[in-house]
Amino acid sequence: MTEKLPRSVIEPKNPRLNVSRGANLPHVPGIRVGHYIFLSGMGPIDPETGERKHGPIAEQIRTTLSNMQHMLESVGSSLARVVRVHVVLADLADMPEMERVYCEFFPIDPPARTAWSMHLRFGNGCEIECVALAS
Repeated sequence: MTEKLPRSVIEPKNPRLNVSRGANLPHVPGIRVGHYIFLSGMGPIDPETGERKHGPIAEQIRTTLSNMQHMLESVGSSLARVVRVHVVLADLADMPEMERVYCEFFPIDPPARTAWSMHLRFGNGCEIECVALAS
């Protein structure tokens, strides 16, 4: 018999960052299962307005990682507890800029990561998701 782990939805403290709820999308910002937090793919959402923040890719990456940090801190975790990151870029040519900004958030012993490119919806230049350890 397998043990059923408790599962709970993660909500950001800043409701403007809950894009899935506002857009009536069939997913949640994140799920906690046991000792793990799984964040859904996040794009560059302005935390002040809740609107998509398009512009230079470095700013889109910085905004997205800052929002990811907020989501993790909303449930008592942190970027230091991230074990896996998945980055999708709309343009593979943006990889050097993504690397530069990524190092601002994960300067030492970064988590495991996959980064690749594909067409993204809503004009976003990036989408980032992660797995982290809960507190």
